[in-house]
Amino acid sequence: MSPIKNPFTSQTFVSIWLKHFNHSKEALTFNFIEGVSFVKNKYLPLYVNTGKNLTNGISYTLNENKTDYRKKVFFLYDIPEYYQVNNIVTESLKLKTTQQYKGFLVNLKKFENSDDYLNKHFSSNSRWKIRKSKKRLESSFNIKYDVLYGAETTKNNFDFAFNYFNILLKKRFTEKQINNHYLAPRKWKYLQELIFAMILDKQAALFVISSDNTPISIYLNFVSDKILYSALPVFDTDYSKFNVGYLDNLKHIEWCFENNIEIFDFSKGDYDYKKRLANKEYRFNFHILYDAKSIRAKVIANGILLFFKIKQKLRDKNMHIIFHKIVYFLKGKKYNKYTPLDFETEKLDPNFNKEKLIPIDFNEQEYAELKKIVIDFLYKNSESVNNVVVFKLEDSINTFYIKGNKTTEKIVFNKLLNSISNNN
Repeated sequence: MSPIKNPFTSQTFVSIWLKHFNHSKEALTFNFIEGVSFVKNKYLPLYVNTGKNLTNGISYTLNENKTDYRKKVFFLYDIPEYYQVNNIVTESLKLKTTQQYKGFLVNLKKFENSDDYLNKHFSSNSRWKIRKSKKRLESSFNIKYDVLYGAETTKNNFDFAFNYFNILLKKRFTEKQINNHYLAPRKWKYLQELIFAMILDKQAALFVISSDNTPISIYLNFVSDKILYSALPVFDTDYSKFNVGYLDNLKHIEWCFENNIEIFDFSKGDYDYKKRLANKEYRFNFHILYDAKSIRAKVIANGILLFFKIKQKLRDKNMHIIFHKIVYFLKGKKYNKYTPLDFETEKLDPNFNKEKLIPIDFNEQEYAELKKIVIDFLYKNSESVNNVVVFKLEDSINTFYIKGNKTTEKIVFNKLLNSISNNN
């Protein structure tokens, strides 16, 4: 299928991308091809789709009897296999394709509603685990679900969420020791301007799960009339035991049914959670259209094809992961080094002696690493954050106490907390 209103070829997307990556020069259009615009390579008769590899799927239509492709090559990133692309080629206009990333999606047309999806897609045991995780999360924290989508979205609310988006992404990729290109200042500035404008146009949506008004999961999506495109999800790994990322995806599916969306496209990336949630696997293809009567165009087209075939073979061997780790290492000074915590726990009697104990707010930045331990305590003991008090031992910087309604634990770190060390 081909979306009627593709967000990646919309005027909003194209104009903002051109502003940030093409010095606001106008995109080029051609009579032989509709639905997509191009920018020209500086040195070659090579034209690349506007947006390049920052889209999540584009389509196009070829027109017969139009010849303004003469002596040129046109390269198009990210054509999903499930799009119906009208590839009319002639004796002169030829098409080469190269298969690239795997993609996954949920075809929701097979289901009546989100409950029907859960019942038909998951086993009874899996459904029980999903409901248990949701109940645990909502009973342990003061949870709120929001979707920033449409003209009612205020700039203040957007900036607040997007700031946390940046914080959570930096934290996540520091833990993974992998570079994320969107965190580069230039791309982040582009993304921030783009997403707010597209949210107002209902071409993007930011899903936010908050605990006490602090975002713990933020999920960026693009939206067409019938497709929700997953673009960039992140959740606070402190809450990983609660399966927050998984629950967020199920919230997306609920939203799709509420808004008559037929496909939830997880896009690129071969991850286990996508395989569990999806009911269709597909491939992204790169398309190369060229004038077969031009020797120069043929050479360029074949060179591009060879380059991306080699690149995909390296990707199949996970060389891209090594590449991103190398880039992370080279840029490592911009991030805090991540060190796993080393601590011991001891269960105490609820009536333990509270002398020399000072209550603390574990949400403060200096206790950032202690916070995960508190959250794990809530999960393990089915406690609510509303009933938990955290203390630190007077004259000690490595001994803490977590007291809930049912359980009390003593936490002793075998070395100084990284967050406290960095503040001293």
